[in-house]
Amino acid sequence: MADNNVLVTPKSIAALVLPSLGNRLNVAKNLCRAVDKEFGRPANYKPGDTVQVRKPYRFIGGDGLPFDPEPLVDQLTPITVNSVPHVHFQWDSVTKTMSLREMMRLYVDPVTDALANKINAQAATWAANNALNSVGTPGTKPTGPLTYLTAGDVLVELGLPSQRTEKLTCVVNRAMSSAFVNGTTSFFNPQGLISKQIMSGQMQSSLGYEILLDQTINQHVNGVFGGTPLVNAGSQQADGGNNATQTLITDGWTSGGTSLKLGDKFTIGSAASATVGGVESVHPQTRLTTGRQQVFTVQADISDTTGAISMVIAPAITPYGQYQNVNIAPVDNAIITMIGTSGGTATQGLLFDENAFAFVTVPINEPDPGMGAKVKNYVDDETGLVISHVAYYDGDAGMEKHKFQALVGYGNLYRELACVIQS
Repeated sequence: MADNNVLVTPKSIAALVLPSLGNRLNVAKNLCRAVDKEFGRPANYKPGDTVQVRKPYRFIGGDGLPFDPEPLVDQLTPITVNSVPHVHFQWDSVTKTMSLREMMRLYVDPVTDALANKINAQAATWAANNALNSVGTPGTKPTGPLTYLTAGDVLVELGLPSQRTEKLTCVVNRAMSSAFVNGTTSFFNPQGLISKQIMSGQMQSSLGYEILLDQTINQHVNGVFGGTPLVNAGSQQADGGNNATQTLITDGWTSGGTSLKLGDKFTIGSAASATVGGVESVHPQTRLTTGRQQVFTVQADISDTTGAISMVIAPAITPYGQYQNVNIAPVDNAIITMIGTSGGTATQGLLFDENAFAFVTVPINEPDPGMGAKVKNYVDDETGLVISHVAYYDGDAGMEKHKFQALVGYGNLYRELACVIQS
C-alpha cells in the first residue's frame, strides 16, 4: 500500500492557513488597505512602528472675483502597527510526519479560527470605539429595516455619495440577523427575498448593503454614571474636526460614582433641552446642519471624585473653518445625554464605508536564519494579510515549535463614514 503521508513543512502549513483565514476576516478585510504601501513593503517592521497619513485638504470656497486664498491646513492621522495576534504550538518528532488531511483537521482549522477571531474582534472594537455615529437602542435588537436604513441616511448626510451606499458593509451577528428576519416575516414584497431569508434564517442584502454575519462584533459595557451631566463652561471647541480629539470639561455627575469607559457615546443638547437643538453635525461641503445631534465617543477610561470630569472625546468640536463638523459649540450647562444605560451592555453592529478605517498588515521583522529557525512571510492574495511562520527545533525537549503570527494595526481615516448599530 502506498504511503500517503507527506512531510508537513512550514510552507505547506502556511499555504493551507492563508486561504482559509482570508475567507473569515469579515470586518478587517472590508477596511481600507491603501495605507499598507505607506509602510514601504517589502521591508519588515517591528511592533510599534508608525506612519503619518496625510488626508486631502478640504476647502470652504467663497464668492466674488477678488483673489481670496485659503490656508492649507494639514490633517495627519497616525497609524501604528502594534498588535501581534498569534497562535503558537509544538509537536514531537513522531507526529511531524502526517497526512495533509490530518494536518487540516488537527492544526490548520484551529489556527485559522483563532487568528480570524482575534483579528476580526480587534477590527470590530476599533471601528465601534471610533465610529462617529450611532443608531438604535443599546440592549434592544432592531426588528425591522428602519434602524439599518437610518444608519445609511446618517452617512449620506455626512458626505457619503448616494451611489456608494451599495458598497457599504453591514456586519451583524446571528442574533441581530434573527431579530431582523423574524421582524420582516409579515412583509409580502419582494416575496422571493423574504422567502430566502426565512429559508436561510439569515438577513439578505435587501437594504442596498453587503450584509455579513460575524460573531466577533464588539460588545460594549457602558461605564457607571448618574446625576445630571452638563458641559461646564461654554464655547469649548478645537481645531481638526472629525480627525481630532479634544478635552471636554463637564460637571453634574454623581459625585464619586462615575466611571466612564473608552467607547461610551453621548450627545450634547442645549441648556434647555437634551433632545432639541444643541451640537448638531453638518454636511462637510455645505456646512448645513443635518438636524441630528453629533455623537461623541469617550476616548479613554476616566473616573471622577467630585462630580466633575474632563474627558477626552472624539471628534473635536469644530464649528468653523475648513474642517467644520458641527453647527455650534456647546453652551454652558448644555445637557449631556449618554447613549445607553449606566452599566448597560450593547452588541454593536457596524455599517461602514471602506474608507472609514484603515487595516494595515505588514511583514514582521524576521530573525536571522543563522539562529536555526526557518522563517517565512506569506501574503494572502485575497486579503493582503501577511502571516509570519517561524519554525524551530528545541533539541532538549525534542520538540519542533511553530509560531504563526501577524503584525497588524488599525487607523482612522474618514470615521464619520461609519455608524454603530446598537443592539
